[in-house]
Amino acid sequence: MVDGPDRVSSDANVVIARALHAGVLVSRPDALNPSESSLGVLATFLRAKQEGTAACILQDRDASSHPLLALTTSDVRVVTDTGIAGASLRATWNVLAAAHRARERASDASASFWHEFYREIRHHAGNERFPPAFRSRLRDAAHRSLARATAAGRLAAPFPRRLLRNRVRTELPAMLHEQAARQAIASGIPQDAPVVAVEVRGRGDTVRDAIRFLQREGYAVVRVGEVASGPLALPGVIEPALTAGRSWLLDVFVLFEARFVVCASTGLQHVAYLTNTPALTLNAKDPFSAYPVREDGLYALSTVVDLDTGRTLTTTDLLSGAFYRNMRHCGWRDNTAREIVESVREMHEGFARGWTESESQVQFRSRVVAAGTALADSVPYVAQWGPDKGFVGDGRLARVQADEGQ
Repeated sequence: MVDGPDRVSSDANVVIARALHAGVLVSRPDALNPSESSLGVLATFLRAKQEGTAACILQDRDASSHPLLALTTSDVRVVTDTGIAGASLRATWNVLAAAHRARERASDASASFWHEFYREIRHHAGNERFPPAFRSRLRDAAHRSLARATAAGRLAAPFPRRLLRNRVRTELPAMLHEQAARQAIASGIPQDAPVVAVEVRGRGDTVRDAIRFLQREGYAVVRVGEVASGPLALPGVIEPALTAGRSWLLDVFVLFEARFVVCASTGLQHVAYLTNTPALTLNAKDPFSAYPVREDGLYALSTVVDLDTGRTLTTTDLLSGAFYRNMRHCGWRDNTAREIVESVREMHEGFARGWTESESQVQFRSRVVAAGTALADSVPYVAQWGPDKGFVGDGRLARVQADEGQ
């Protein structure tokens, strides 16, 4: 059983400043957070493409450049952040970012105050020593306080699902591409076989059947991401990080080359949106945060257990406000080997024969949209990760779970 949801920022825009005098959209993604970096770069490119402007990704002068920040695109004119023009763009961003941070601090303080006020009033509203009419007024005040807390906490940008639904063609600059290709050859990644990238963070035994399936279908399986859980020790699996150390450049290269990627985190799922790699995300902690934006994406939900009662929660429970208020008392069990192999099989068939969905998958998406729309006004987590004006994604819950009513 694992801990709660991944703590990944949904502020995909970071701060996108408009340098009107230069006709450039400029952003400065966090180089130390690959998930935020990928979404920041992608959001900047997509908005520049929509608005017909150029794009500039500011590099962090105090840290080594991340390959995600170096990606370029032929769909948008990309401006470098060097020289006099670059200094002007950086100054514009710094001013607007400072104002944004000030608003965030004020919003956080206000949200915290009203949330604590709500908890205190709610506590007294249940005191039967008070007259019923007074308790009713306290409950009304508690609801108003919760609404204020939720409204105050909305400065953080919601996950921009409608924006990320679109695509831009991205690629590594030629010099980095050549460097990564050399690393790939040195790591034993074949150049003449289709590749599937696999991220494994927990138990390796649950992915063995899925990896064997992929190998029988002719795929070369390359492990990407962190390898803190140790080697998979499976014949034929290529694990470059075990011998040469983790290389984000090689991981990004593999994602560009892969037919699809099997993700153990929403962080890698977000990177896959930038590289336009079809993605299966395993062990999703809730129905909203990892719901795939694009039609070539699947996800599978973890099994959630109420630690106070030992009861396994249903999808109906996961689509209720009570679940998000009680997350700290929940535990998560990883997907089973059967769920993983069936989900991987669905990804293979989707890539080979086209993406289709069952009636149960369509119905599950509708339930997620309906629940997210209803909860957004009272549950900040859902407001942040849920539907974007009625759109949650063109992807779907893995058929093995949707058809069986997970």
